[in-house]
Amino acid sequence: MSARLVTLIFWLLAAVLALGITPLAKKMALDEGDAALSIALLIAFSTTLISGVLVFIWLTAKKQLVDLKRLSKKDWRAVLVVGALGSGLVPLLGIIAMIEASASNRALFQSAYPVATAIAARLILHERLNVLSYLWIGLIFIGLLLVNVQPDAGLASLNWTFWPLLATLPLIGISDVIAKKALSDLQPEIIAFGRALGGVLVLFLLVPWMFTSIATTEWQTWLWVLVAGACMGVFAVALYQVFDRTLATVAASLIALAPLLTLVLEVSLLSLELDLLQWSGFVLVLISVLLLLRKA
Repeated sequence: MSARLVTLIFWLLAAVLALGITPLAKKMALDEGDAALSIALLIAFSTTLISGVLVFIWLTAKKQLVDLKRLSKKDWRAVLVVGALGSGLVPLLGIIAMIEASASNRALFQSAYPVATAIAARLILHERLNVLSYLWIGLIFIGLLLVNVQPDAGLASLNWTFWPLLATLPLIGISDVIAKKALSDLQPEIIAFGRALGGVLVLFLLVPWMFTSIATTEWQTWLWVLVAGACMGVFAVALYQVFDRTLATVAASLIALAPLLTLVLEVSLLSLELDLLQWSGFVLVLISVLLLLRKA
């Protein structure tokens, strides 16, 4: 086995494990904090801050901090907007939804992010999608609906958590399109740090609503916050290391399976239960995402 392949496997495992564990760690932090809104805001801010610090440490170790000085004002505007959307509002809506939604549900929406990016690229950049791509996108949406129906209520009744999770899709799509259009010449690690910085700046505006929780938050909550933030930082670094070493579609397809890890962990640790309809939706989303990525 070549050193390149060993390195690829290492970074791929790191990316999948980090992405799979992050939603569960946030859910554990929420549960330890009695799932209060102020706790949710604190988790969103703290995990994004920790992630940004880890990426900053990585840039320092790789001696890439000098690249930050080369960013133009236009680059900084773009990267901060991308961060505000993708690393600020998206995690905020996700953690608010997880006050009641499962970590696996949140992870499932994360796996659908390539769909959001594909649609945004089609609408904004006029990139083409083939007929089969529209089919997979439709099936993904149906699967997300099935996962979010209330038990015994049928399709007529969706959990409220579906709507903030759904709102993360256009936000991440627009964020990725801006990054693709305006930041294609920048190093991925620089973009990752800029995203974290933009997210922290947006979430910092919510600090006044977190004060009631900071002093009363138990150490168990802080521990899970640290785990979640560390996983976010590891994923931000590992993702681009994987993309540098293999085809983007192959890497994205493997990483898209991370919700399976979240699901296994949540079933084991939090006794999550899904009914047949929800299981069907979960499987439908993952299969459709994989098929869509194969056509990308």
